[in-house]
Amino acid sequence: MTLSKEQMDLHIRDHLLPQLSLDHSSYHVELTDKGQRNIITHLSIEGFKPLIIKGTKKKHKAEHMWGGTQHLRSHGIKAPEIIYMDLSRKTFRKFGYYFIYEERIDGKICEELGDVMDSLHLVTELFARMHAIGRTRWGRLNGGSRFGFWRYLKGNIKKKLWRLTANNKLFTSEQCNLYWQWFTSLKDTIKSYKGFSLSHCDPHMHNILISDANEVYLLDNESLRYLPSSIDFYKLQYHFCQDNAEKINRWQQAYFSHLSEDKVEEFNRSKDFFNCYVLLGFAQSEAYNLSQLKDKAENYIPYPLSLKRALDLIEKTMHLGNYT
Repeated sequence: MTLSKEQMDLHIRDHLLPQLSLDHSSYHVELTDKGQRNIITHLSIEGFKPLIIKGTKKKHKAEHMWGGTQHLRSHGIKAPEIIYMDLSRKTFRKFGYYFIYEERIDGKICEELGDVMDSLHLVTELFARMHAIGRTRWGRLNGGSRFGFWRYLKGNIKKKLWRLTANNKLFTSEQCNLYWQWFTSLKDTIKSYKGFSLSHCDPHMHNILISDANEVYLLDNESLRYLPSSIDFYKLQYHFCQDNAEKINRWQQAYFSHLSEDKVEEFNRSKDFFNCYVLLGFAQSEAYNLSQLKDKAENYIPYPLSLKRALDLIEKTMHLGNYT
């Protein structure tokens, strides 16, 4: 379901403008096709900053976006300001969406940059600074626990392995067992974790924006958690560099240059585990995507890694198969 310009006009006139005391201001609406499951609309109001209107069918997603954005901004991490939210049931019944009005930052997302590696120092500095914000409880921003982190990881690994096996007939039960044994062999290393970092949890080329003023903004901040920084690190590494060794070397040097020796040592103790954990997530997603495409699979472009390459990198890190 999409909304027409007339429907957007109705919500802007009846809800947003009165909230901003701009009832009689002129404005311009530009519908976009940028949203996948949601709607994204550009809004310009006379005498006010440019805005993006986001429409979502999930109220909790909007609430988490608000909480994540406020949390980042309170720690000095740049994220577009949320100007207004309409999460009323009446609005949802009328329009089919909840609405978030967010400031529009002039700039480009990383996907739109000519060479994303030119912005490497900006992105690594921001994420290293964000990852330096820590606490002893893992999990959601409002809550979290000092206990159960290994159980949480173990459950996630089990689910990913099950999905990979279900969607890829070439992935054998023997491989599945070997992967499981390797992950669980590092239980003591993971259970020794004492502190967790503020993490984006879904960092990729579409939700990191470089502004015209050369500042980095984080977008779509509904998934923030306190987790080991290595998870964000490896997700970013593969989205930025795929499996290009030269780019990966530049990425790692840039990121680690912002860390103390103690932090680098802490990172290195569990780096193989979290590298494989992230790669397993990519592999099970690719296996599912390919299973849905069927006869169209030959036209599919994997992102950021192909299923085969993700599994190769896992087995190389685990020293399995051809890499023993």
